[in-house]
Amino acid sequence: MPGYFQLAPRPIVPEDAAGANQLLIQRLGVTPYLDRAVEILTLAERGDDPEHRAYVVARDRTVAGLALFGAIAGTDAGFKLHALVVELPREGDVGERLLAAVANTVASSGGRFMIAELAEEPALATTIALLKDQGFAEAGRIPDYYRDGVPLTILRRDL
Repeated sequence: MPGYFQLAPRPIVPEDAAGANQLLIQRLGVTPYLDRAVEILTLAERGDDPEHRAYVVARDRTVAGLALFGAIAGTDAGFKLHALVVELPREGDVGERLLAAVANTVASSGGRFMIAELAEEPALATTIALLKDQGFAEAGRIPDYYRDGVPLTILRRDL
């Protein structure tokens, strides 16, 4: 239904928890990355941890997009995008709006850059493509990091 998820991204609230978990499972599936994303989401739901925050695009307890991010401990102005998942094919700009909201929040918090460290896996290909389309550039790559043939790609966006 057009326009259903045109609401602005916002910090997660308790009513979003089940939908956010469902979206993580749907987009990450049975991959080694699901458990850590759920762990970060659980920490973010508490709302008092600058290293673990969550923004959603949601309506009526249905979550169409989720961004997990936070400050990088030990840095003055570094932030990490832990995960970004978007339900497809709904509302093509959900990911872009989520990233813009996260970038604005990071900049308002004194952040100067964001880092995303992702495995080059089919489950994460859409996220990697979206990040590159939205100004993230490859800052590094470690071959065979996760296992043979699966590198770690480090993406960075200066704010």
